[in-house]
Amino acid sequence: MPDKRTILNGNGVGDDVAIGSSFFYTPLLSTPIYRIEKDDIKEEYKRFDEAVNKSIEEIKSLQTNADNNIKNILDIHILMLQDKVIEKQVKEEVKDKLFNIEHIYDTIISGYLEKLSSINNKMLSERSSDIVDIKTRLIRNLIQPNSGDYSQVPKDSIVIAKTLTPSDVLKFNNIGVEGFIIESGGYTSHAAILAKSFGITTIFNITDISSKIKNGKKIIIDCRSNIVIMNPSKKDIDNYTVLVDNIKRFKEKSILDAKEKAVTKDNVEIKINANIDIPEETESLLKYGIDSIGLYRTEFLYMFSDEEIITELPTEEIQFKVYKSIASKIKGRVIIRTLDIGGDKISPALGLDFKEDNPFLGWRAIRFCLSNKKLFKDQIKALLRASYYGNIEIMIPMISTLEEVTETRKFIEDVKKELKKENKNFNENIKIGVLIETPSAAEIIDLIVKEADFLSIGSNDLVQYMLACDRTNEKLTYLYNPIDISVLRTLKRVINTANENNKPITLCGEMAGVTKYTPVLLGLGIREFSMSITSIASVKNVIKNVSIEECENLVNEMLNKCNNSFSKSILNSFRKRFNI
Repeated sequence: MPDKRTILNGNGVGDDVAIGSSFFYTPLLSTPIYRIEKDDIKEEYKRFDEAVNKSIEEIKSLQTNADNNIKNILDIHILMLQDKVIEKQVKEEVKDKLFNIEHIYDTIISGYLEKLSSINNKMLSERSSDIVDIKTRLIRNLIQPNSGDYSQVPKDSIVIAKTLTPSDVLKFNNIGVEGFIIESGGYTSHAAILAKSFGITTIFNITDISSKIKNGKKIIIDCRSNIVIMNPSKKDIDNYTVLVDNIKRFKEKSILDAKEKAVTKDNVEIKINANIDIPEETESLLKYGIDSIGLYRTEFLYMFSDEEIITELPTEEIQFKVYKSIASKIKGRVIIRTLDIGGDKISPALGLDFKEDNPFLGWRAIRFCLSNKKLFKDQIKALLRASYYGNIEIMIPMISTLEEVTETRKFIEDVKKELKKENKNFNENIKIGVLIETPSAAEIIDLIVKEADFLSIGSNDLVQYMLACDRTNEKLTYLYNPIDISVLRTLKRVINTANENNKPITLCGEMAGVTKYTPVLLGLGIREFSMSITSIASVKNVIKNVSIEECENLVNEMLNKCNNSFSKSILNSFRKRFNI
């Protein structure tokens, strides 16, 4: 019986489409359980035999350079894997119970281990650890040979995982995978932001997909329709292959479009900057003809380096070289955000040995830095020194109180004095900005604007804090609404205050790169955006098709009506009218 074509719904990132083969990524081994058909039994037997052979090959490879004692132990492992009694029991239960073979094997071996653990015998206890080792190896090879080993992931894979970290995304990007299907999370998680910046097709909230499809099966991600097609038909594959080719040509055209100026129909030029997460993205930025960076997230320097998760903090000198390299390549502004560790970004190098109940509301970003002055000083010194080689500006995240702004500015001035004593060059007039992403900062914007040289709005956190909903919680996706009336009112007041005080203001959150919100942001008064490189062309095309007056009328209707359903409705009508 052929596998059944199935469509699952999720939340796609962007408008991309991908076709590939399923690859389960299980950094922490979790044995799947699912029903099989009678026609699948022979295939399950074959999978088991292949996994046993694969496991034996791995063990023999380990024996190559081992001493005799270890060789003898590994010989026992091979004999256990070749145990005909276990093999017969596993295959009979698969046939009788019609469950996948790794679940059956796990259940049987776990039963043996439970019996051994109840016997008070040291030799048998030691043998238990051998059985656990063998069980883990065989199940991992059943789920996916080399699962958890990035280097063995096929290039055309669509990676399926319960969650992905930013460092996972980086490693898979280096391999060249086609897409990600992630069971939980959302489009504003940092893994999603990275995937989008690399142009990897990604969809979230596909519940329990690992129990619904096998490894190595054809699968399609369609972010335009927010669906995953498992076991697609030939017609599906043919149609989506054409669509993938069309999207590829569109992206090639986008590089040309991104190089053009973003000017509205009524001749107002809008400045578009790029967000980057790693220094290597600077090359893509130059390819797209973008001459300024509106947000460089420095925390990834603290999380991984040279494709490895780091265990030591980056020194002042390492950071200086990175910041200098970026600044010397970019002609325009280079806004660098200071360390924003916390929430969904954790660095092993920090060695934090406590767990917070509410990490998004916890000891993170500027709160963490002002409590760790040595760490913060290294970063500020590196940023100041690099400012001598380009137009670097420093942005402070997660400001909640005015005192945090004044204390940070004083700290930076003290670091300047230290650099002068060391005879180090830096830009004396470097600009210090504040990232508005908490309701308290928005509420005291009239005070903050007097202390800041520029302002940026971090829409991801601002929306989640305004609406008190975790932006990575799939159950709250309906509540995370960037055009909620509370958010619109707050944005309007922040933007007006900045403009009235002649302070530059940019919106650099994910909202900036979502084309359906572009008219809203223009209508609110934003004249400078910063976004993922891959969003720039499409946002510029929207800007060219609207006038500021039209966008202001749209926003005024939303603000006057005070009804979220109405706001969504007239925004959709606006987009249809202007074909954007």
